[in-house]
Amino acid sequence: MARRRHSKIDGLPQEIIAAVNDAIVNKRKTYKQIEAWLRADGYEVSESSVQRYGQNFLAKLERISTAREQAKAIIETSNGLKTEMGEATSTVAFQLLMDMLINTDSDKVDKNTLNAIKTLASLERSSVGREKLKLSYDKGVNEAAERIKDRLRAELDGHPELIKQMCEIAENAKNDLKA
Repeated sequence: MARRRHSKIDGLPQEIIAAVNDAIVNKRKTYKQIEAWLRADGYEVSESSVQRYGQNFLAKLERISTAREQAKAIIETSNGLKTEMGEATSTVAFQLLMDMLINTDSDKVDKNTLNAIKTLASLERSSVGREKLKLSYDKGVNEAAERIKDRLRAELDGHPELIKQMCEIAENAKNDLKA
């Protein structure tokens, strides 16, 4: 695993970190102003440390934003069997878990890291389950359409044009269900 970046800001009290994050996200203060504010409160943090922290923090926000956009795209473009919410959720969760694992020291694997690995495996299993469900659904739709066509052929024997029209309707309905 990659080495986790340690920042002096990560060691500050949570309320200070939250205020720093807010200042960075909302561009209320420059890195220099954040450094001056922290120093005034008695925290020994350099401007370059604040800048590295800010860049890393903004990069994480960007990755989360990208994962959300991907999830939204999955929902908007998904047709057929309605499993898109599960897919979108898995995509976002997978991205967040991977970010966590990438930023964990290999020599500091703890309970949270092991839980993240187990969760990734669970997400993969649920993804496989959704794909199996989709294949089963498509197979069922195909089989039902073929049974309908066979019944139409039997009922409308002697009316080839009507059989052709009815089979086209059944085929279009099948395609609509799978789309």
